[in-house]
Amino acid sequence: MKRPQKLAAAATVVLLAATGCASTAEPGSSAGGAGGAELSFMATEPKSIVPQKDIGSQIGMALCANLMEVNVESQELEPLAAESVTSDDAQTWDIALRDGWTFHDGTPVTADSFASAWNATATGSNAWQGNGTFVAFEGYDELNPSDGSAPATETLSGVEVVDDTHLTVMLKAPNADFPKLLSTNPTCPLPASAFEDPAAYDEAPVSNGPYKFASWDHNQQIVLEKWEDFQGDPGFSGGADRLVGKIYTSIDPAYTDMTAGNLDMIRNVPAPMVEKASSQLGEEALFEVQTASKQQTLQIPDYIEELKSPDLRKAISMSIDREAIATSLLKGHSTPSDSLVPPSLASYREGACDACTFDPEEAKKLLESAGGFDGTLVIESNSASEQQLVQAVAKQIQDNLGIKVKLSPKLGTELSERRNNQELEGALFGLWGWAYMSPDQYLSQYETGGDGNVATGYSNEKVDALMEQARGEQDEQASADLYAEAEALVIQDLPAIPLFIPTDYGLRSEYAELNDVQGDLQYYRAGYAC
Repeated sequence: MKRPQKLAAAATVVLLAATGCASTAEPGSSAGGAGGAELSFMATEPKSIVPQKDIGSQIGMALCANLMEVNVESQELEPLAAESVTSDDAQTWDIALRDGWTFHDGTPVTADSFASAWNATATGSNAWQGNGTFVAFEGYDELNPSDGSAPATETLSGVEVVDDTHLTVMLKAPNADFPKLLSTNPTCPLPASAFEDPAAYDEAPVSNGPYKFASWDHNQQIVLEKWEDFQGDPGFSGGADRLVGKIYTSIDPAYTDMTAGNLDMIRNVPAPMVEKASSQLGEEALFEVQTASKQQTLQIPDYIEELKSPDLRKAISMSIDREAIATSLLKGHSTPSDSLVPPSLASYREGACDACTFDPEEAKKLLESAGGFDGTLVIESNSASEQQLVQAVAKQIQDNLGIKVKLSPKLGTELSERRNNQELEGALFGLWGWAYMSPDQYLSQYETGGDGNVATGYSNEKVDALMEQARGEQDEQASADLYAEAEALVIQDLPAIPLFIPTDYGLRSEYAELNDVQGDLQYYRAGYAC
């Protein structure tokens, strides 16, 4: 089956993002804001709420309307701020914008709003988190000199502004997923004010999405208000007039607030909390996101010399009894992972990771063939979530392999900085999910310079070549086969150890009615309380 290369504006945009966010506030409820329906949700203190600078910020996502967006019902890609995205060869792309769109401050959204934002994000010296999104663009290498010197240019040579509503993009190689890339946070536009006073803009950003910035009380809460002049489909913005991201350092106090009626939404609920929440809050408080887009792994940096041996990594993997953890601690709300991609992707091959089978005796033999391990395996993780799971994994490794394991939980912002600056001391426990449905979203982590590659720094020329072929292949099955071939090579070195595919649960208060919760977009894009 060929992938369509022309994506023209849809007649209607169905249930994009926060459509299901409706509030049934009653007097005294947490949803009863004086200015209309208010929905509160758990957040962590972001490093930035500018989408290009902190690509995982829920707030940043709520502020932006991308060129493209994913329909949460059909999972099909549809234009949003774009009128169309077209290509004859998947390498040169023409983008037409919808006319008449503005930012929250009333200034027009033009082709230059996107080009300027992309140039700034792609410039390595700016150190914006979204930088890796543009690695496939012509001119990216010039903005990111390999010797660390200052770039000689300030623009991506592959991006050309034709006029106010048209721009073209030239990629280094064909990439059939390019329209999907345009649905991600780093490709949001920026107004002129973002460059005139960057410090002020960071504290009060302006964008073009269905919600606009209201206030940021650091380490307390971030408030957004529905933008009544949003030019997109009205259903995109959901039912809440105000979104309040209440900031917590871990999920436990957020859960306590929810049981007290002071919080409406929690996402990424750890499996050990599911049973308790079902009992205390009722089964109706739980909702499940159906896309199966997430995976938990231990990523192992190649720059840590004592962890470089593939046999050592395989020994660590085989010492973990995933089935036991999934059954006991996780209560069946996660399944063991046996691949570097989740089963929901076309490139998935059952049993791709043969070292993901629990075999402590073979693990000890592999450890011996690796020359043993006299040091301490450090596992760094986000202190805000999944600490029980990290402890269980660490205990399995320590008990079954006989090596010392030390846990090092960090706040999310610190952990991100350590990862991005390649300052990790050991393995990184992490939750990874796609921004759009493609094997590239997972496997680019193991491509030289790919999006997410900074965690491990893994590099393999054969993998790089296969990834490039897979992206350029227009036949979906042939593309999936190439991705699977690339994965097989990566697994030989095991720069990341697959652990679990978590069932993706969220919690909602009785005041937060959700309809058709079917995808990550229901929470991660534009509503963010959903």
